[in-house]
Amino acid sequence: MRSRNTLKLAGLVLAVAVFTVVTAMALSERAHVELSPQRNLDTPNFRSTSLISDDMVSEQLFKSDGYKLLNVWASWCGVCKREHEELLQLAELGVPIIGLNYRDQKQAAREYLSSKRNQYIEVISDPNGKLDVELGVIGTPETYLIDPNGRILIKYRGELTADKWNDIFSGYLNVSI
Repeated sequence: MRSRNTLKLAGLVLAVAVFTVVTAMALSERAHVELSPQRNLDTPNFRSTSLISDDMVSEQLFKSDGYKLLNVWASWCGVCKREHEELLQLAELGVPIIGLNYRDQKQAAREYLSSKRNQYIEVISDPNGKLDVELGVIGTPETYLIDPNGRILIKYRGELTADKWNDIFSGYLNVSI
């Protein structure tokens, strides 16, 4: 009787292990980059407050000369903290970066930016995640390339490293790191 129960337990453990491995592989294979030239994805209409100035900001922020990045981040996000230096480098090289603060406490986000150097030309506060949902944000960090007409050309999920920047984005802004 004992060996039969042991066999059942071993079978259950094996099934859970196989399920875990298959799930992990499926999730790791999800696309991190979405190119959207076929689908003209305009930035959604929105009105929110600036984390920096408390002024109102809208989708007009994305409609101006040149390409720009939208970086979805949060003060509590460890991966966002890791990509901070690359974003600072890009900002120093003239890449305009707009931050979208993802479901964060305003004070915590402000303290984070004041303790580090702020790489953003503007930061949209989205404490309830409304704009995040409209953009299809899955989590932090995510980085979007937006054209001068406010169209989203690229959506990248994950840490923006120098290699990823150079492979995916640099050709649009003629900046390599």
